[in-house]
Amino acid sequence: MLSTGLPDGAYFSVIGNVRLEAGGQTRLALLRHRLFTLHAGVSLPILTYNPVPSYEPIRSALVAEGQLLPASELRNLHEELRAWPTVDVGTPLEPLDDTDSVDADLDGEYRWRERRRVGSSTEVWDYLRPDRSRYLRTPPTDVEGPVHLCGLDGHPVLTWPGLGELWRWWTMQIAPAEGSVFLISDSRFIATELGQIDDPRVFLMHQMHNPHLTGERRWNSPVSASYRTAMSGIGDLDGLLSLTERQRDDIAQRYGATSNLFVVPNPVEPPTEPAVLPARRPHAIAMIARLDEQKRIDRAIEAFSRVRRDLSSATLDIYGDGPLREPLQAQIDATGLSDAITLHGHDPRARDALWTASVFWLTSQFEGYPLSTLEAMSHGCPVVSMDMPYGPHEQITDGKDGLLIGFGNVEEMAERTVGLLGDEDQLAAMSTTARATAASHGHARFLADWRSVLLSVTSHRPSRRELTEATWRLDTSAKRGRVRWSGTLTIDTPTPEHLDEVQVVAQAWSPDHVDLVELPMTVQRSGSTFTVAGSLGRTELAQLVPGASHVELRIGYLWRQLAGFTPLTERPLPVRRRWFS
Repeated sequence: MLSTGLPDGAYFSVIGNVRLEAGGQTRLALLRHRLFTLHAGVSLPILTYNPVPSYEPIRSALVAEGQLLPASELRNLHEELRAWPTVDVGTPLEPLDDTDSVDADLDGEYRWRERRRVGSSTEVWDYLRPDRSRYLRTPPTDVEGPVHLCGLDGHPVLTWPGLGELWRWWTMQIAPAEGSVFLISDSRFIATELGQIDDPRVFLMHQMHNPHLTGERRWNSPVSASYRTAMSGIGDLDGLLSLTERQRDDIAQRYGATSNLFVVPNPVEPPTEPAVLPARRPHAIAMIARLDEQKRIDRAIEAFSRVRRDLSSATLDIYGDGPLREPLQAQIDATGLSDAITLHGHDPRARDALWTASVFWLTSQFEGYPLSTLEAMSHGCPVVSMDMPYGPHEQITDGKDGLLIGFGNVEEMAERTVGLLGDEDQLAAMSTTARATAASHGHARFLADWRSVLLSVTSHRPSRRELTEATWRLDTSAKRGRVRWSGTLTIDTPTPEHLDEVQVVAQAWSPDHVDLVELPMTVQRSGSTFTVAGSLGRTELAQLVPGASHVELRIGYLWRQLAGFTPLTERPLPVRRRWFS
């Protein structure tokens, strides 16, 4: 055990890529790296997997901005494969097929990536060293497809079925040969692939950054397309970390309250306070956000135009860049307020503006646990934020350290902002309380949360590979006002002696009342087979889910960090009329 109470082992931060001007996901990875290094004495190399000719400009810029420590390790798969020490030894595989060049990306004095065509249609990427010899061939975009690591002569010396195998191989090449290995992933795509590492020394944790749901974002709302694969692989993770308890609970209701669900809110680093605090500019509103769809800056512009009807001296400074800069500027111009609303673009010193702004705005469509609001609070700048899943509700106490506005309500945003800006005493009180709120999100709490997660995941191993297959055989009927089900669940596992820990449950919920309700059911176990049976009438269901017009039913199992559910009926059942099959 380390002196900070963290388990002994090698720690790595895993992220798909690191870009300048990146959003909260990258900023949190860099912040975690600094806090682990400075306050826990843990070396936390950052591993990136994206194809780039050189990460050096990114490293230098991040160090200059203070986001990366001078001694930090920011390692990249492609940088290292280009100079991999053993690719020129061993018995080469068969030479690759001849190809025709389609196009190329140029970098400096050499071509580093070529898109080529094999045969008549198959496209591949060839990645080149400075001497233009090929070091890697991959599929152009898909994870699946042959991947070849090539020697100095361009011939393959190692081949894998897909990029996932390459990522796992490189990760384990970097990991030490002995001792525990802790992989902390901020990329759901990389985590999905690294979850297939079958090594009892490896502990894989994935940090979520945004809601996994769409629509109304209730636990049973549709899952975002970008999250579907990742959420189906929760059992491959030693830890799935949400930023809020609300999101953790939504995940538990949908996928099962397994033992690998944790909450670690984002931290904030206290800013260096100026020797003399500058005066806050009256009626000055600040925002720090990417100019993209998620941040809904268009709402801020609309709300600000209403603020100006009552406060002609109000200003709005927006720091950040993104694909919507031109249409947002056009919206600003159309309001006739281009003299009061400024799009500053990316500015490494944007946070200095939080010392002088009167309030900070957040108008996003969704968040996870925004760093920008914590940073505003740490500068004593109260936050006026629309409520959304997730984050602002957990950070802000309405009327104490900021204001929570109804989701999407630009009129309320304008009205309450005008009221706050016109009350100097309330602003001063909120500023003091906001700084106290931010202080509670410091590195001590953050590292304590991580210590709890790491001790938990190490105590639960080895359990990630205990279930090989779970097979349901069910017979369900719904007629004459009664639903009946019976059948078996068979679990294949190399550790059948642990099956007494399995919970088999039947549950109901309603689109009108989304809380899950446990249903009465008999469960008997013989060896690795569980026999289940249940029966409920309309009246009983109406009592279990009061006020519901329809109910949905499912059956499932929970076993440590593994869970699986299957519907009991093809469609929701009406509670207020009889059923016929």
